[in-house]
Amino acid sequence: MNRWKELSLVLTVSALAVSGCSPASNTEPIPSASADEHGADEHYHNVPEVTWDAKSEEDVKAVATKVMGLFARPNVPERQWYTDIFPHLSKEYAVDAQYIDPARIRVNTIHSGPVLTREQGNPMTVTAEFATNSGPWVLLLHRMDQHEPWLVTSIAPKDA
Repeated sequence: MNRWKELSLVLTVSALAVSGCSPASNTEPIPSASADEHGADEHYHNVPEVTWDAKSEEDVKAVATKVMGLFARPNVPERQWYTDIFPHLSKEYAVDAQYIDPARIRVNTIHSGPVLTREQGNPMTVTAEFATNSGPWVLLLHRMDQHEPWLVTSIAPKDA
């Protein structure tokens, strides 16, 4: 067989193989998008439905206040400090927090707070600011679902 015929045969077989894999060969219809499907009533599956309401605000303030109180105890032994604060931390932050030495925490008095800040339309993440003897400190809190607890993902001086 000459080279041109071989090349022609290879190209033909390749073209047939590729066309057999194309979406056009799929027998299932491809759903079309209409304006109604992308309107305000759109619902995504497996995405938690989370709202911001008075209970959300009350709950996050309670958790933030408790955690800041547990955090601002520089005279508590390290192991006890961590054991007390651990249940209120996200998994990721709990790993970091185990290395915090409470004796080095400059906060021991909370003057006021929390003052909550959140992005409009985001009912899952909140910043709680406290006035302390060491200046303003902030906690970042997050929840994964309406019925999941608020967990702290960071605690830091406001200017850090």
